Amino acid sequence: MSTFINLLRRSFFVRTFRGAHRVTTRCKKGIIHSLSIIFAGVAVCVAFVHCVDVPSDSGAITLEGHSGPLPRYDPNFQFDYPMAAVPAGIFRMGSTNDKKGYDADECPHLDTVAAFRIGIYEVTKYQWMQVMGNNPGAFPDCLDCPANNISWHDVQRFIQRLNGITRRNYRLPDEAEWEYAARGGPAGAGQNFIYAGGNNLNKLGWYHENSDKKLHPVGQKAPNALGLYDMSGNIREWCTDVYRPYPDCPANVAMGLLRCARGGSWSSTYFGCRISERMGVEPSARYLNMGFRMGE
Repeated sequence: MSTFINLLRRSFFVRTFRGAHRVTTRCKKGIIHSLSIIFAGVAVCVAFVHCVDVPSDSGAITLEGHSGPLPRYDPNFQFDYPMAAVPAGIFRMGSTNDKKGYDADECPHLDTVAAFRIGIYEVTKYQWMQVMGNNPGAFPDCLDCPANNISWHDVQRFIQRLNGITRRNYRLPDEAEWEYAARGGPAGAGQNFIYAGGNNLNKLGWYHENSDKKLHPVGQKAPNALGLYDMSGNIREWCTDVYRPYPDCPANVAMGLLRCARGGSWSSTYFGCRISERMGVEPSARYLNMGFRMGE
């Protein structure tokens, strides 16, 4: 114990604060003491920012930022990933149905989406293993469950590798594409549902009240108007966008440093599974309730 105390006495922070104390005790006014506390707090904040390794550039990160040896094209590689075609359209994005509440970052506004394709299911653990050769996250025996515990950067590496093997142009959907598809595209635009496919979450998705605190195989609940499964619940899905404020919405201090995630998960409440629910997540973070589906 005495050795530990001696080391602590010689530590940088103890010597720093001791010196600050001697200065303030010699000062007749309390201003210097206040400033020393402020500077110490700033030092701690700076240290924290470096610890979490938040990227300094808040711009879009592309696949080129995750470059490495590309796998060779393999015409015999079988990757079964059915996708639905989503027609172009204009829709009202954000909280358009507040029966279950809403967040301040969900300001309703019109958004335009070009035609695209999106996965009918979330990418599964088996599909992840096909491409990456490992099985991250919890529930490893459920190979038809969504791949989980993967960061936004992990997903970019997966997509880059998969595109090299298949010569496809898979990507993450952007936030507007994701919400437009979750609402059902043109077919569901006027229905104004709370969740993807309706207002009864028990029929549509796995969340904390019916999931038994675990992931479930994809496609077990009812689909939405586009035939997409699990857009509400089961696994929260990464989008490609930087988390930014909608038009006329207040900016959050964390915006610009995070990536968007949508849809809620097996651990979410009903509130977190709403179509309009948004979340900003640090792109290097890995969570057991985070996965993805692909667009093209």
